[in-house]
Amino acid sequence: MAQMLVIADDLTGAADCGVACAAYGLRTLVVVGESGDGTDAEALSIDADTRRLAPGEAAEETARLVRRFLVDGETCDRDTLLYKKLDSTMRGNVGAELAALLEARRALADADERIVAVLAPAFPATGRTTIDGRQLVNGKTLEEFGAGQVERAFGRSDLAATMQEAGLRPALLGLKVVRGDAGSLRETMKAAAQEADVLVCDAETDEDLRGIAEASMGLGRGTVWAGSAGLARHLPRAAGLAAVVANEQKRPRAEGPVLFVVGSGSAVVREQMEVLASRSDTIVLKIPAEVLLAGEKSAEWNRYRLALEEALQAGRDAAILPDPDVRVESTVGPMLTSALAALARPFADRVGALVATGGETARAVFDGWGVKRLRLIGEVEAGLPCAVTSGWSRALPVLTKAGGFGGAETLLHCLSFLRGRESGGDEETR
Repeated sequence: MAQMLVIADDLTGAADCGVACAAYGLRTLVVVGESGDGTDAEALSIDADTRRLAPGEAAEETARLVRRFLVDGETCDRDTLLYKKLDSTMRGNVGAELAALLEARRALADADERIVAVLAPAFPATGRTTIDGRQLVNGKTLEEFGAGQVERAFGRSDLAATMQEAGLRPALLGLKVVRGDAGSLRETMKAAAQEADVLVCDAETDEDLRGIAEASMGLGRGTVWAGSAGLARHLPRAAGLAAVVANEQKRPRAEGPVLFVVGSGSAVVREQMEVLASRSDTIVLKIPAEVLLAGEKSAEWNRYRLALEEALQAGRDAAILPDPDVRVESTVGPMLTSALAALARPFADRVGALVATGGETARAVFDGWGVKRLRLIGEVEAGLPCAVTSGWSRALPVLTKAGGFGGAETLLHCLSFLRGRESGGDEETR
């Protein structure tokens, strides 16, 4: 029986949040698609794949998953901790999904129970903090940080306003309250929960998040917790979940060429790709958007497919991505993602490992390959989980990364990790 259930709106979120449970010692599975239930898992992280949906559709799917796993299924029960994974830059249908999940959770409660959500989306390890109820990245509001970027679709910094738009009543717990003594924070939470639907918590450090997790246990197991992977790292211990021995699984290594599928167009990923290309022997295929959109009937498409096939047959690591030097409309993004997955589809049995950037990208590749479950093992860096496919044709090492996460050498570190080498230096040419 799963002790913790995570519902995320994309695959990278499901993985980076689920790895918090794996690090604690819980046997953790990421579930992809309808047939991927994990009855043998102690923690389940579900990719609801709702970020691309309209708010109403996303809310309906979120509520359906709560009912499926907490009511209809045999994998969870009412004592299972319920966590809503949110993007740390508030992308997606944050308010609509949290409102739907909270309503579904309340439907399972006793008449005298007061069920609220504890919202703490900070992820200090990746520069995401919450100050005065506003979400920041490296000290800048989301509006300031996203200005001029290719992937501009960040959410609103004002968390209370986002909750109010979804019909939820917020109560703000500032840093002074969060950093008070544990007993005081616990009592403040209980008092606020009598009137509010969502307790919006400031946090600037992991210690702040730890305090929030511990104090929130006074609200009861029916509470809905919501945030990024930052808060999720502290919940299992705060809740006293029964952990198995610390994860001692061997670090997976690529038995064959590594395939990078890069769907994110963020400035962070562009820099990471430049470092990977200049400091390793990875074959980098920057594919024009018009070629990807033309599809398999295009002669140019087949030229890139052949180049990818030749690289993999020669045992060379390879990366495929839309040409980052050409700006495209954001509405075209999902089509480019699908096209990248289609290009990768024939090579499922030829790669030794997969590195995917962008949740929709990773999901599209897995759908094409028929991957339904991932067993989480650990992290390469904060927010960059390592997993292996489960219940598939073989145990394939998989690294998934949100587009905006990591430093300039992160993709290079991924390659070093999968080759069993230490990170930091130039890659040796094989």
